Amino acid sequence: MPVGPAEFDNRFSNWNKEVDLPWQKLKYKLSQANLERHLSQNQMQILDAGGGNGIDAITLAKQGHFVDIVDYSQEMLADVHRRIEEANVSKRVATYLDDVKNILALFPDTRFDLILCHNVLQYVDDIPRLFRNFSKLLKPKGIISVLSVNRYSIPYHAAFIDTDLDQAFAKLDARKSQTKIFDNEMENYSAEETKEMLANAGIIPEGDYGIRCICDYWGDNERKLDPAIFEKIERLEFGLTNLYPYKLLARYFQIIGRKV
Repeated sequence: MPVGPAEFDNRFSNWNKEVDLPWQKLKYKLSQANLERHLSQNQMQILDAGGGNGIDAITLAKQGHFVDIVDYSQEMLADVHRRIEEANVSKRVATYLDDVKNILALFPDTRFDLILCHNVLQYVDDIPRLFRNFSKLLKPKGIISVLSVNRYSIPYHAAFIDTDLDQAFAKLDARKSQTKIFDNEMENYSAEETKEMLANAGIIPEGDYGIRCICDYWGDNERKLDPAIFEKIERLEFGLTNLYPYKLLARYFQIIGRKV
């Protein structure tokens, strides 16, 4: 069952604590760096679909872009407003309280140079339809960045994070996993499956990356909180993010695609 706005609102404080942890900050740094490899325009109109509390959006707004954030959590968007004021980018960021499945009603015309779809797929029922809608909103040669939990990481997470080898065996080739923050079941996909769905929507994948290829499977959280150790983890992650086969088992995958 997909996570609804009530779950996001009720557990927002847990989410807000989580995004300040070094491994979550690393996820944003890696995805932003990977995205920059594919961008060439000086100023863009950007849609951050399911943009949460605006961490990606604020980074891009600081670079001079204009960003529309759509999210169905009131608590998330309230935090966006606080953050954009602090960052002094409120004139470059607009927010919309709505479900991403209603995206065409919010924006009935083609207008975006870039669409972000980060940490959204696992909460959506009809991904092919969502990608078709995104394709309609992208300008020709527009870019989309999709980031989601990698289904191939599920048994590894059970073995290394939960230290439960029986569960790791039971979850071989699993698609569903439990969100710890929102305590709900989510559907997970692979990079290959996602690239195929994008291609069917007229968006050609031109880059795929692994996010946190080794971080989630090494050591424990206490050791990772040591800045000197985490600096080494970060250096390794930036080296692994686009390397085959390491990226195949990363906790998250990121696909960058371009509309034909």
